[in-house]
Amino acid sequence: MRTTPMLVWMLCGCAGAARAPAATTLRATPIDACAATVPADITAAYGGGFALTWPQWSGFGGWSDLRVTPDGGTLLAVSDDGHFLQAALTHRAGKLTAVAGQNTGALPHCPDKRVCDVESMALRADGSWWLGVERQVGTTDQIWQFPASQPPFQVEPTRVPVPPGLEAMPRNAGLEAMTALADDSVLAIAEGPEPVPATLPMWRWQAGQWRALAYPTTPDFRPVALAALPPGHRLGDALVLERKWLAATHEAGTRIVALRLPQSGQVAQTREVLRLDPAHCPIDNFEGLATRMQDGVLWLYLLSDDNQSPRQQTLLYAFTVQ
Repeated sequence: MRTTPMLVWMLCGCAGAARAPAATTLRATPIDACAATVPADITAAYGGGFALTWPQWSGFGGWSDLRVTPDGGTLLAVSDDGHFLQAALTHRAGKLTAVAGQNTGALPHCPDKRVCDVESMALRADGSWWLGVERQVGTTDQIWQFPASQPPFQVEPTRVPVPPGLEAMPRNAGLEAMTALADDSVLAIAEGPEPVPATLPMWRWQAGQWRALAYPTTPDFRPVALAALPPGHRLGDALVLERKWLAATHEAGTRIVALRLPQSGQVAQTREVLRLDPAHCPIDNFEGLATRMQDGVLWLYLLSDDNQSPRQQTLLYAFTVQ
């Protein structure tokens, strides 16, 4: 991401230890209320949220994407300096009620953000993980494929060919959003250049090759995460997390957009389904989005990237949508 908060990270040199120190724990401080704005035909409820800290772990934070298991019991997040976090989630009476750290670690050969700027992740049907890594000074845009393992990311990854045209994106403007769809094809969106163009490059991996598509943008917002929807869901094929950060005015915003892939042509269809505003909800630099279905209810999970800055927070929110 290309924002003032990232400059804070670069200046402070905040890459920390790859694993949390032994006998220390994740702290989850409840956030009691968060009011979302939704269209008239959508019902959404705040499902609980927490501010997460790990005081003894200097490398905690910078979380750029996450996935939650179908039963809602486990969260897996990756950071933009090559760390991962597994956490246990507890739900009661339609609310996320507790978060507890289970396991932490580093991706192979990931000393810091300069070579391990992981911004997106996709879980394939065979249990393998695809991680999108943005280009930095001296590196290239990459997609790493890790085979299934527990703990995750324990085996050296292989490379997946990147979408054609990705090399034309500016540095640090690559695969900001990626997910595996219900049919196990992979969808990816580039963060793109400044200023935000009318459409951004989007690609779909099917049958061993990338097909070029286009993602329509909204002024001041950029797509930063993707999460698949169940097949035939009324909202479409996937949800997109979009972030607004205007450095000059410090104006921030977060919204979730439903994405429907085109039956013909290249440009997808989008519609807003949920918006968070700082006046009604504590928000930060949300970059991670996960979905799951339970008893016909769609659960959404949002995770923020604090850029390892003391002026920001790691926030985890849950919402239910019907």
